[in-house]
Amino acid sequence: MRRHRVKTICLERFCYHPEATLGVITVDSRRFYTIERPWLDNAANVSCIPEGTYQTGWRKSPKFGETWQIEDVPNRTYILIHAANYPKDVHGCIGLGTSLMGDKLAVSQSRIAVGLFEGLTKESEWQLEITHAPLAGLQSQ
Repeated sequence: MRRHRVKTICLERFCYHPEATLGVITVDSRRFYTIERPWLDNAANVSCIPEGTYQTGWRKSPKFGETWQIEDVPNRTYILIHAANYPKDVHGCIGLGTSLMGDKLAVSQSRIAVGLFEGLTKESEWQLEITHAPLAGLQSQ
């Protein structure tokens, strides 16, 4: 019997700020920026989740519809990937954008980013690996 290989998608966090956490996810050469709450010891609804590797699955959210969920986060539930521009828009979840928003701790074009991300991942089985990568925010030339 042949085993199906699960794809790993990496979220590289490059900014741990007292007000927000910023990162980058790359899928099939498409780059997405992430916005999360700051690190507050994994406290539900107010903290980003710990670095590590997590399984993902689809979840029907009353607010965001069918979306990706990060599973098996210690002491946490309902961690979604959804449209969000500012850290106040996520309550322990991960927001996606197509770019950073100038001099603000925010990402832009979030709904577009989520649509593109879901288009690239919806037929996949994947896990999310979250790492600290201080230089990940720099675009390669």
